Amino acid sequence: MTIEPLLLSATRRHDTHRVSIGAVVIGGDAVPVIAGPCAVETGYVAHAVAAHRAGASVLRGCVLKPRTRPGSFQGLGTAGLPLIDEARRVTGLPVIAEPLAVDDIEVLRLHADALMIGARSMHNTPLLRAAGQSGMTVILKRGMSATYDEWLAAADYVTAEGNRQVLLCERGIRTFETATRNTLDVSAIAVLRDMTDLPIAVDPSHAAGNARWVPSLAVAALAAGADALLIECHPDPAASLCDAQQAITPQVLSRIVQTSLALCAMTRPAVADSVTACRAMIDTVDDAVFQMLEYRAAMVEAVQQRKLAALLPERDLDREQEIVERLSRRAPRLGEHRVDRLVHAIIDECLDAVPACPRAVA
Repeated sequence: MTIEPLLLSATRRHDTHRVSIGAVVIGGDAVPVIAGPCAVETGYVAHAVAAHRAGASVLRGCVLKPRTRPGSFQGLGTAGLPLIDEARRVTGLPVIAEPLAVDDIEVLRLHADALMIGARSMHNTPLLRAAGQSGMTVILKRGMSATYDEWLAAADYVTAEGNRQVLLCERGIRTFETATRNTLDVSAIAVLRDMTDLPIAVDPSHAAGNARWVPSLAVAALAAGADALLIECHPDPAASLCDAQQAITPQVLSRIVQTSLALCAMTRPAVADSVTACRAMIDTVDDAVFQMLEYRAAMVEAVQQRKLAALLPERDLDREQEIVERLSRRAPRLGEHRVDRLVHAIIDECLDAVPACPRAVA
């Protein structure tokens, strides 16, 4: 079996219920990435800008943090709310925040665009009802040992209040394994497709508990058909006041976003019911194409440096022809003539983008 049918089988269903966090739609063709530090800190605005530049569509903005031990950093509380407001203003991105009690919701609704019900709160039925009554989008994390039925029952407490803006979030469950913080249940994405039309997000950070493993789990979630990712990102992870060991850098976040765009471009069916929808799909493909071209330009620069050191010629015409022939087979709609022009234009522009330095000669 080739990879294309396998990936196509993982695309999101057309009847997935769509929810919105600000202007960001989840449950459609794109896979938004919600990112930022685990908890709002004094440097939060700079952290938010870094996540935005890395490609995040929504910001984590938790000023209240339930922690296992009372001596751990519990968040800035209301002192962090002006930081959320400033981050929203500077980046233009919506923000999610976590209430720990019913009264927190009225405070947060003035500063956040969506509520996140954490794993510890999944069984807090008064909080679930209040979140539903708020009318705000609710991100409902799976409890540490919750079954699918229990998770969906918790979602029912929200929807029973007339609020269907619910995003389920798999964040790993507690098992006998201790190497990871939790065990990411990727099968939840496939199984829940048959149990509910609510969109499904994945939090690879809390599943991994280790920043090194977050990219792999994120890609696994994307391949399985997740509707969104929720990732902890910090410009200086070691300095993070909360869950430092699992926070990734903005550079790593950027690569995850690029992978998301590329997978969406490959797995999205080339159909749409309106000009606007078609253009939105084209925009997503264009984003993926130019993210990949940026990466290609960086690789070309690295190759040219090695060629220069080895006194090799700048261009290899035989390899360029091999590229044209290979890509012509991948893009029959364009045809070999157009592929040839595009390939050589890309090669020329990537070479031109290499910083000025003595060039190798044939």
